[in-house]
Amino acid sequence: MKIKRNLPGMRKIFYFAMALALMIGLMLVVNFAFFLLIAFKCYEMSRFTKVGEVLEKLSVTDTGYELEESMQAELAGKNQWAMLLDENGNEVWSYRKPEEIKESYSRSEIARMSKWYLEDYPVYLRVWDERILVLGIPKHSMWKYNMEFPLAWIDFMSSVWFWIVLSDFLLVLTLAFFFVKRQMKNREQARIEWIAGISHDIRTPLSMVIGYSDALCGSGNLTEEERRQMALIRHQSMVMKELVEDLNLTSRLEYSMQALRVEKMRPAAVLREAAAAFLSDAAEGKLEIEAEISEQAEELWIEADRKLLVRALRNLFNNSIQHGEQGEVTVISLHMWKEKRWCCISFSDNGVGYSQEVLNQLQSRKKEKAEPKIRGLGIVRKIVLAHDGKIRFENNREGGCFCTMKFHISSF
Repeated sequence: MKIKRNLPGMRKIFYFAMALALMIGLMLVVNFAFFLLIAFKCYEMSRFTKVGEVLEKLSVTDTGYELEESMQAELAGKNQWAMLLDENGNEVWSYRKPEEIKESYSRSEIARMSKWYLEDYPVYLRVWDERILVLGIPKHSMWKYNMEFPLAWIDFMSSVWFWIVLSDFLLVLTLAFFFVKRQMKNREQARIEWIAGISHDIRTPLSMVIGYSDALCGSGNLTEEERRQMALIRHQSMVMKELVEDLNLTSRLEYSMQALRVEKMRPAAVLREAAAAFLSDAAEGKLEIEAEISEQAEELWIEADRKLLVRALRNLFNNSIQHGEQGEVTVISLHMWKEKRWCCISFSDNGVGYSQEVLNQLQSRKKEKAEPKIRGLGIVRKIVLAHDGKIRFENNREGGCFCTMKFHISSF
């Protein structure tokens, strides 16, 4: 026998971490797109006339230099100015030049202004024949700084940027996974301990009630009516005990705390034993069980927790008996067959069938509040899924309901 931890809880943590990482990735994409939009708007808001555009509208005349009126209006509208220096750095033409701007500059001053500012005015220079056109824009309107990058560095970054982004995404995914796993583990552990504490507190007085009721039922000092009432108390106490066990089992299966005591077994033998036990306990003439096991299924072996498998079958039997039509014989049909690598077990009855509400809850993957009428069937579903199996609940066309369970066939 080997112990196996069921995996749905780990899957839930992984899916949650994946969803969190995808959300973070989506947020990064949205933020990047928003940044591009802001950059574009800033570019539109701060779009000044370029020095080349001014040169196209500047011409030489007999009286000097002349700038077209359309360009003059454009520069004035954007609060820009321009001046033209000759080969010696002396001003030969200007338009809207501020008063603090000099009329003559040395070569070193021209070199400095080409990279930085001129009297705090961001300026741009362009050589025109032997002359230099200087175009200025308003103060504090442009951050100007020369930046240089080696081409080898740019080539390197262009080849590794994808892996950098991928590593950042994997780092975020890993951190999210471990953070969520730790938080969920703490929360699940707290809930498990809380349920286990309550169950323990209930079981202790419940065991005393069952023990005393057993003793009083065997006592000869009670009347027949008192003995019947005591038997009813014992029966209801057993029902309460089973509900407590269901509560513990449900929480452990829900949060992957139930250790599967896996062993290789023949499901055909387990099915026959469970059917025989219920048939012997049922009132005479109230229960019929039809079993059909194919020759291939007789020799099948699976790896499962025998106790949990019997519990699943017992819950199915109980559901059929409790919800069968009153006054009629409950007929349960069991079928087992091999389907590829699966051992399939079908359980059907002739009762009233599942309501649509019950079917919706059993087929839904969402966590919903366990209703009393599906608690037993919910445990069946969790047990099968804890074994990495498959399960399906449906209604028969001719009446009644059926449940199909599939388990992986064990290979030797």
